[in-house]
Amino acid sequence: MNMTPKSIVTIYDRQGRDYQIEVNEHESILLLKVYRSLHGLRNMVGHINCVFESPNEMLLGDIHFEDNIVCNRLKLIYAFFHQEPKSYQGLGLGTATLEFLVKYIKDKGTKKLHGSITQDDLNANPNLIKWYQDNGFTVETLTAQEIVNSVARICLYPQNQGKS
Repeated sequence: MNMTPKSIVTIYDRQGRDYQIEVNEHESILLLKVYRSLHGLRNMVGHINCVFESPNEMLLGDIHFEDNIVCNRLKLIYAFFHQEPKSYQGLGLGTATLEFLVKYIKDKGTKKLHGSITQDDLNANPNLIKWYQDNGFTVETLTAQEIVNSVARICLYPQNQGKS
């Protein structure tokens, strides 16, 4: 499958470092790739995967940001002198990327963004449900399909979120 970037948007972490979100949309798939670019080096540090189930509804798939990055010596020296993080988790990038996603789908007229949280998700991040709630999501009853693998269903109704 060939996805051509639709647009590139700049976001910032809590320390003011800049990152680029590359928006790739193809048929029913939306992929937001987050890159850190410095002096010709471009590294993907995270992503959000989504699927449009209909024009009005989107399934939020995977949200991932790199942790404990292993670098070759040259990148390690570069990262040290440029104060690059060894982990891209906990920097506010997930929140900034999610905020961009909500605005993007709100502008498209999507009425519902939903996903499920597994026990593995909670084991990796015990505050995950609270993070989603802090970002405007509500916890709803699991569907019959989700009960098997999930511990929580999260939903957001973008049209109810602030002004565009």
